[in-house]
Amino acid sequence: MNYLSTNTDSKGLALILVISMLITLTSIGIFHKDSLPEEPCNGSADNCDKAYTDVTFPETHNAHSSLDENYTFLSANHRLNLSLQWDAGYRAFMLDIHHSRYSESLDNTSFCHGSYNLGIHPCVTGSQYAVELLSLLHQKMNTSQRDVVTLLFEVYVPYSHIEYILNMSGLMDKVHIQTLGEPWPTLGSMVGSQRNLVLFIEGDYDAQYPFLHNFVEHGWTTNYGERNQEDMTCEVHRGDSSQPVWHMNNWLALENGLSDYTRAPVVNDYYFLLNRSLECWEFQGTRPTFVAVDWWTDGDAVNVTRTLNEMGHWSDEVPLRATTDSR
Repeated sequence: MNYLSTNTDSKGLALILVISMLITLTSIGIFHKDSLPEEPCNGSADNCDKAYTDVTFPETHNAHSSLDENYTFLSANHRLNLSLQWDAGYRAFMLDIHHSRYSESLDNTSFCHGSYNLGIHPCVTGSQYAVELLSLLHQKMNTSQRDVVTLLFEVYVPYSHIEYILNMSGLMDKVHIQTLGEPWPTLGSMVGSQRNLVLFIEGDYDAQYPFLHNFVEHGWTTNYGERNQEDMTCEVHRGDSSQPVWHMNNWLALENGLSDYTRAPVVNDYYFLLNRSLECWEFQGTRPTFVAVDWWTDGDAVNVTRTLNEMGHWSDEVPLRATTDSR
């Protein structure tokens, strides 16, 4: 018996079978590039080809000031901290930058919430070192590199302090620079360039810090902290209404100006918030870029934005409610 010939024939037959199988699998699309699922941007592959201004992001107002981070009820806007806000799906955060009550040094730059008009330092009622919190955000972004993130800073320090905390936290390498008047890039291109952090400030533009975008030049905002939900409108409160970036602020305040946690379950309710978002989308002709809330654990702002992002126009049929628990 010729073992060599028999062995060779067996190998040849096996090779033919493998080639035939590969041809079959290819023909049905198993190895076809287009059949592979596309990686998501901010939770959805459909978002990747959308411009930054064609996506709605869930946002927390004064994201740093939470009860579990030892901010008092005089300054707190949330029960749970920014890290948990991230885990729940929030990707836009408003933060107030102050000098520490102990020092005006760069390394003591802090996130606090309060008014100097009260005669006490805003950091007395709660404080976090800015580098520490932004370093945590940097870690979160590194674990979710296909998400575009936005920060809006209310600024009470020189811009050099902002540059310092961005450098020390590692976030400076991620900042996107947007030229005023130019179209915003797609989420996919921002993710691909690894410049997926947008920074807005309540302050004037300074060419030395082009990554700090004056938010009333690049966009606008509705009013905030109304006393009653009936007073919530879609009107422009401040900023340039010709710009496509805008914040739909959605929280109520007490007569003393403090954030009203008792009515947060009402205004953050999925259907109230969704209907208000659609109403403002229709009224303004552009979708809200940000839906901003206090007391984020009440209501369902994250899933509201997911629903909005499945819609191309305010008049589209509203998709079924997402089932993810944003809390």
